[in-house]
Amino acid sequence: MLKIRFTEQDLARTRIAPAADMSCELVLSLHMLATRRSESGLGQWREQLGRRWRPRSAMLFDLFSATDLPEFLTVRQDGRDTAEATAAGLDRAGRDYVSGLGRLRRLTPFARDLAAGERRSRVLLGDLTAEYQAAAITPYWERIDLLVAAEHRYRARQLATGGLDEVLTTLRPDIRWERPVLTLPMSPCLTEVDLGGRGLLLQPAVFASGRLVIAGFEAPQEQPVLIYPIPGDRRLLMDDQVSPPPALTNLLGRTRAAALCTLAAGGPLSTTELAAALGISPATASQHASILADAGLTTKERQGGTVVHHLTLLGEVLLKGGVAGAAKGVSRLLVGGEG
Repeated sequence: MLKIRFTEQDLARTRIAPAADMSCELVLSLHMLATRRSESGLGQWREQLGRRWRPRSAMLFDLFSATDLPEFLTVRQDGRDTAEATAAGLDRAGRDYVSGLGRLRRLTPFARDLAAGERRSRVLLGDLTAEYQAAAITPYWERIDLLVAAEHRYRARQLATGGLDEVLTTLRPDIRWERPVLTLPMSPCLTEVDLGGRGLLLQPAVFASGRLVIAGFEAPQEQPVLIYPIPGDRRLLMDDQVSPPPALTNLLGRTRAAALCTLAAGGPLSTTELAAALGISPATASQHASILADAGLTTKERQGGTVVHHLTLLGEVLLKGGVAGAAKGVSRLLVGGEG
């Protein structure tokens, strides 16, 4: 177990990341593949990646163990492209990390050259990382960012109503929060950490694969990061198309049923975000959302110049299988058809 101790200053400085982190998603997705973990909501991602996969990308697996992640896999830092940033990011700590893997297993020639700081291997590392990013992360980045933004909004509402205590208590069932200590089900080298006034960054991640990850605790000038997984049901948006139950599709039409499932999985979404998740134009998304709202399945809230769509209790009943019981509430939808 790892215990993180907070002061009042740490609590005041703790925040929730508002956007996805490219390096985080890249490293965690690679670790999921390297350890052959299977996660709900990522089936189509795996299938599509298989069609784009370059066999030499498997060389990146040499840098992972069951519990260790290579933090030096840097993406788009200081305005540089991925290949250049990653090649330059392999510093002494990174080389020591690769050398340390030799205590767990025999290093491959590629890993040995990286541990030695050999220039050609560093260039290859940059190329491999850029290729993997282009195949596995970039095509899905809009959806990844949408999911993390939805999680941020959810946690921000918790913060506004129940304070940081509610956020920390509900991050995961196996996390225990008893002021001023957060206890995590992990077995790192350190068993207790004092944040020392730095606070904590809570970073949601699509590819966290059911695990917690900590970073930056040993760098006194950096704010430590706790990476935690977005709940599995919300990762359904990683699939190209949300697949609602057939009865719901028959009742509402394919697009509106998918819109309802998308709002349930991703939380309240703006019209633009809903359109991006469904792969339709914002105008079309707005039209379908208006029909759902007229039927009482969603509500619309204007935030500045943006309209945000929320699922209602009636919409939740429909999604949980109560189609027959809720049919009266959507009679107006049946008159107009799919549209």
